[in-house]
Amino acid sequence: MAQKSSPSFPSKDSSISSLPAPDVVVPDAKAARDSQGHYPQAFKLAAVRYAASCGKSQRAAAKDLGISDGTLGEWTRDAQPDSTGIVDAARFDELAQLRSDKRDLLVRNLRLTQERDFLKKAAAYFATPTNPIGGSK
Repeated sequence: MAQKSSPSFPSKDSSISSLPAPDVVVPDAKAARDSQGHYPQAFKLAAVRYAASCGKSQRAAAKDLGISDGTLGEWTRDAQPDSTGIVDAARFDELAQLRSDKRDLLVRNLRLTQERDFLKKAAAYFATPTNPIGGSK
């Protein structure tokens, strides 16, 4: 019985594929965080550029960077890099600024709503007639 030979597919050595290309620098996520644990815009841009140019899957690139693939995916969607990894930094910065402004406005709206509700209660309290302490005749 003749044995059929299966087609030969090139297999990737996991140790080779896990290494970044020599000209691609992997940003350090732990060193990039600020005191509150947030990543600065410069790191986000570097991470998106790395993910677009390293030739790896998004999950593998995120693992190299030390961040979750969901976070990297969000940054990549915001930045919309082209196939060479070039990112429109102005658009990326504008989206970050708009998100920051939105957060600030939501906090301000919450504070103003709480103040309005308190003032409504105070106005209702002072608008109700009160009986004198000694009672009325």
